Amino acid sequence: MKWMEAVRKGAWMEKYIFYEELGSGGSGKVYRVYDTHLKCDRAVKKFYGEEKVWEKERNMMKELRHPLLPMIVDSIEAGDERYLVMEYIEGKNLEEYIEEKGCVAEKQAVRWALELADFLIYLHERQNPIIYRDMKPANIIIDGSGKIHLVDLGTAWRPYQEGEEADGAGTYGYAAPEQISGGLGGADERSDIYGLGATLYHMLTGDNPSKPPYLIQPIRFFDGRLSVGLEKIVNKAVEEGKEKRYQTMRQFSFALERYKKADETHRYVENAVKFLYYGSVFCLCAIFAGLSGKQDREKDILLAAAAIIALCVLKSIVCIWNGRGRRGIRQERNILLTEKKGGGLMLSLLIAGVLFAASASVHAAAKEEKLLLVEVRNEQGQKLLIRYDAVYQLTGIFKLELPLSNFEEGQIYRLRLECINCETEEISSRTFYLKGLNPDGEIGYDKEKEIGRGGWKQSVGK
Repeated sequence: MKWMEAVRKGAWMEKYIFYEELGSGGSGKVYRVYDTHLKCDRAVKKFYGEEKVWEKERNMMKELRHPLLPMIVDSIEAGDERYLVMEYIEGKNLEEYIEEKGCVAEKQAVRWALELADFLIYLHERQNPIIYRDMKPANIIIDGSGKIHLVDLGTAWRPYQEGEEADGAGTYGYAAPEQISGGLGGADERSDIYGLGATLYHMLTGDNPSKPPYLIQPIRFFDGRLSVGLEKIVNKAVEEGKEKRYQTMRQFSFALERYKKADETHRYVENAVKFLYYGSVFCLCAIFAGLSGKQDREKDILLAAAAIIALCVLKSIVCIWNGRGRRGIRQERNILLTEKKGGGLMLSLLIAGVLFAASASVHAAAKEEKLLLVEVRNEQGQKLLIRYDAVYQLTGIFKLELPLSNFEEGQIYRLRLECINCETEEISSRTFYLKGLNPDGEIGYDKEKEIGRGGWKQSVGK
């Protein structure tokens, strides 16, 4: 290969054998080499040409000491080519790890995020602070024992040495908005908070924010089992406005350490709301059941049913509100098909439909019961069984009895009696107007009727 021929021209190359390209970044390419003197592998970064970039990273690597950083072994300048020789870390970067194995488990992702936050705190709280500016999975190496290491300080920036504002740098999707533009107040430690938040998002969801559609959704959009508290932390870390994010990396780290406690508080509140909701529904159902067998309580029955339906609809509105911002099929699954027990609109609508049908049937039954309270007796006082196919000989007097409980005081009712001649199909009918008891105790009136306080009687001749 041409690059192998070029580097072999230098005398220093007798010590190193290049045999694999590991990757490339904004400041150079990294190769895996074999150290023929120490009989071990090394990582060599070849810079793209600007001497000041090479000097800055070399000086920074020599100055910094942290468990997550590989040690610098040597720096070489051969003509126009500049190299840094570093400790080689056997493993794969986090981006490849996620592509191969999928999302990182919640506890592991938080543990790695805390280790990265510790490194960034180390950079930010130095006497001469450093802003890393390129936090992303591709710069995080996972070794064979599961430990992480951070590489590539090519975009790291010292705000107090290099000016108040930095040029745009970083990787789209992981870099904060003010960092990409380079002119919106400049990058600071809150920019690294955004990068770490986006990296944690990628670990938890497997969704790469640097690829279309370039969005960072709430993490529970992808997996409802993820922590509610952790979702709030990630959302705050990746706010577009840096004044809305955590203001220091220590604040972010502290929140990550305590996200389980936020979950406990949320769980207590959620359980209290559930208890109140289901307790209210149970009480209303008990009231509904108690009223269903009683006469003249249709309004109360419908009121109880309406209250139950209102609670179900309210719960559905809350579910929809909590699911706002979640799009597509997953939203339909979360809300309509009830991904979580008892939390869906479909279940609420089903309950509402059943209760409405039940209330309608009870109302109809109550009406039928009222009709059954009408009794017909013959002249001897014997009750006659009313049937549609019954035929009675008109040889005596029939007495129709209706209890006063069927009528409201002061209201006027119309009663229509209809008879059909079975032979000629001739219909004869008669209409009566009835008035219930007035509040002053007066009794209703009409012609050819006998009224008593236990009910009223109307005699009908042939």
